[in-house]
Amino acid sequence: MNKRSDKILIVFWAILFLIISSCGYRFAGRANELPPHLKAVAIPMFVNATYEPLIETVITNKVIQEFIADGRLRVVDTGKADAVLKGRISAFELAPLSFDRSNNVLEYRVVIHCDVVFEDVKNNKIIWKEPALSQSADYKVSGDISATRAAKERAIDEASKRLASDLVARLFEGF
Repeated sequence: MNKRSDKILIVFWAILFLIISSCGYRFAGRANELPPHLKAVAIPMFVNATYEPLIETVITNKVIQEFIADGRLRVVDTGKADAVLKGRISAFELAPLSFDRSNNVLEYRVVIHCDVVFEDVKNNKIIWKEPALSQSADYKVSGDISATRAAKERAIDEASKRLASDLVARLFEGF
């Protein structure tokens, strides 16, 4: 190639780089769309409307941990809160994913569905709600019942962690 075409190619790539780098990208997870007076949140125990025992404890604890790790709102008792995050676990599903040749289930997917409302208690106003937040995680079935049960509990824990992370991200991003 000659010098003129080299210069054109360099200019083309420089312009393309500038266009791509200025497309409005921003770091995810650091926006805060909430009213500035909201500094503390109460997170009461989620309501369990399913037949899965104790799942409300797992999910509520994961949500609290996620808010603490995020740090944009302090987690406090209801009496000291500017806002309250209420959740209802509306469905818990176990969906078979794979089978062996004898039609025995080899793998399941845990799916958790929640309805969530974030309310400004000072102004008695709903700031954000998500009527169909859901997450899932998979686990393998073992010939050992206790190993399968432990795998299911790990899947519930993982789905709850994903749900909590998704909830906090959506809340602060204003979705």
